[in-house]
Amino acid sequence: MFYLIPITFLLISAVLWHIYTRKTPRSILQDVKPIDSTFDWKCTPRKIRPFVGKKTHNVTMAIQNIAKVPEDWLLLENTYLDATNLRRKYSKQYENHIMFAHDDPRTTAAVREFYELAIGFMCQRYPHYFMKKGNIVHNSIRQENIPFPGANIEPIQLLNILTSTIEEDILIMLKDDPSNPEEEYILRANVTGFPAGFDPAHNFNKPISFIHDPVPQYKTKLKLSMKRFFNRLEPTDLWMRYNWSVQTHKSHFNLNSNHAYGEKVEQLSINDIDFDQGAFLRCERQVLTRLPKSRANIMTVRTYLTPLKQIKEEGLGREMCIGIDGLPEDLAYYKRRDAWGKAVKEYMSS
Repeated sequence: MFYLIPITFLLISAVLWHIYTRKTPRSILQDVKPIDSTFDWKCTPRKIRPFVGKKTHNVTMAIQNIAKVPEDWLLLENTYLDATNLRRKYSKQYENHIMFAHDDPRTTAAVREFYELAIGFMCQRYPHYFMKKGNIVHNSIRQENIPFPGANIEPIQLLNILTSTIEEDILIMLKDDPSNPEEEYILRANVTGFPAGFDPAHNFNKPISFIHDPVPQYKTKLKLSMKRFFNRLEPTDLWMRYNWSVQTHKSHFNLNSNHAYGEKVEQLSINDIDFDQGAFLRCERQVLTRLPKSRANIMTVRTYLTPLKQIKEEGLGREMCIGIDGLPEDLAYYKRRDAWGKAVKEYMSS
């Protein structure tokens, strides 16, 4: 009898802990450490150079797990103010192209959950720039107040706030039947402030296979692995991947010219491209996770435009030429290499 009390206590504690953890699923916020007090948001952006070391390019998801450093989810760099100003401008100018939320309870719950996770992350990671005071968060960089949490606020309004609060684009995906492993995830809400040669309006409320159909080798090499990946994604996961291309204009926002979709592509000469101010390495930093409560899959996309002039000055001209040549023909066509490839290689080699 003397030993039954502690044993019973331990069993009850274990059951209660199981119930508690089941009802309050973990999220990445639980492990996020605040930035050092000396951190300055005007710090130099990360150098994203996915072409380095790429003699050949295999079409895969090419993801890496960054769950051990959840602080790396949403970044704060010296592009923040310009980028969020630009995103706010685009959200007004192209509202019917870049921001959507499906009108149903599950999507509403997912958008509100994402909003609270993202704003909570910014407060926890960057507390001297995002300060919570009651039901308001003060953004000291933009000198703005935003509501927090997002309960009872319309999803489209929350997405609009996020457009000028974080730099990342947002995709929120849900299944109609979460228990069906064969069913595809559908894009139910999104903010795509910096589209790279496609119209986000065409993808809203569409399944993943529809969205990725133009991507070369998607059906043969990516569809099955992506399906498994999205089914297995968990809230404690943070998976990151990069993609890259070249664009010969200055705009972050492009609905149709960064990709080729069956048309003939005209080759540009080195004199046709403004390599001082109008030619860029365009990279996307994509991070995927799952929301704990709604079980929606989310992807955040951060866009980097780096002048090709800077790439050359870094001594990476030869590496970039190798990366350009290493693109498979179908992927190279999709990225419009036939237009800019020869001219960029000539510039990088000069």
